[in-house]
Amino acid sequence: MSGGIDSSMAAKILKDSGWEVIGVTMKLLPDNFDWKNNTKTCCSRKDIEAARKVSLKLNIPHILINFIQPFEKKIINPFCLEYQKGCTPNPCVECNKYIKFGALLEKIRTLGISYLATGHYCRIEKSNTSGLYEVKKGLDKSKDQSYVLWKLSQDQISRIKTPVGIFSKDDIRKKTGKVFPFLKKKSESQDICFIPENNYHSFLASKLQNIKEGAIVDIQGKIIGTHKGYPFYTIGQRKGLGISHSKPLYVKEIIPEKNVIVAGEEKDMLQKSMKVKNTSFIAGNPPGNNFKAMVKIRYNFKETSAEIKIESKKTASIKFDKPQKAVTPGQSAVFYTDDILIGGGVIIKS
Repeated sequence: MSGGIDSSMAAKILKDSGWEVIGVTMKLLPDNFDWKNNTKTCCSRKDIEAARKVSLKLNIPHILINFIQPFEKKIINPFCLEYQKGCTPNPCVECNKYIKFGALLEKIRTLGISYLATGHYCRIEKSNTSGLYEVKKGLDKSKDQSYVLWKLSQDQISRIKTPVGIFSKDDIRKKTGKVFPFLKKKSESQDICFIPENNYHSFLASKLQNIKEGAIVDIQGKIIGTHKGYPFYTIGQRKGLGISHSKPLYVKEIIPEKNVIVAGEEKDMLQKSMKVKNTSFIAGNPPGNNFKAMVKIRYNFKETSAEIKIESKKTASIKFDKPQKAVTPGQSAVFYTDDILIGGGVIIKS
């Protein structure tokens, strides 16, 4: 329970359905964290108190479990290292795999708890044909969160409940107002929970050493500007380049070993194909060595049709039916067939 409306309503729905429910909240960040400037996270002291208040209202036990050290080791430190490599990671994917549905799932197993329920907007169902568990998009497509679950295994999925996945966000908000009026004005946690005020620049500057200014070059290699440190930029970024040009310029490539950023016009951003590493499939295996799927290359991007070719146990190449822009190393490429999540991989530099 994060203290937000989704996990709170998940607990309410399950209790009303006859389940024995225990509220569990993860403590992920230390008490000296900059909470004052982090107003839209899901793990502050105020959120913990909100989760306790919800549990009291539902008359269920509440447990606080400390995961500060594993969260720093498995999520925060790798996040910073990826930026140092010139990539743009997705820490929510890693947190779901290793912390929320990893360490926490194992911890509650030792406590004799059978399932872990969350406020994710997705659906988990067991297939009548294969007998395997499937992750499907939430019925509210605008809030679907299946994208961040592509790394989960069958064992993990079989022990997860997502009761809000069959409702719209508006429905959940209305229900919350009636049951938990003290949560009615609570804002959604949209930012990365460990970055105060979503200020990547300040956070990375405090974590990474030897960040230096460097050259911004055009696609011909001509110096056209100066960047403030390549970890502060991401592929497709337009704002903050500080370059006067006849057409808008975007970050096309980041070259850490040269401390150089390549900028291009919109037409230069299109890419016909890409490669991914660390592939994982919900069923345990891909649907074939070559298969068609809808691919989503960033959380808020639209899906696009593509052909996926498995190259090794953990790598694949992807050819888009239509060229895509802002293909970003470090981000997750996630595969779907209709509403069903197939799996995904991490985009690598080509």
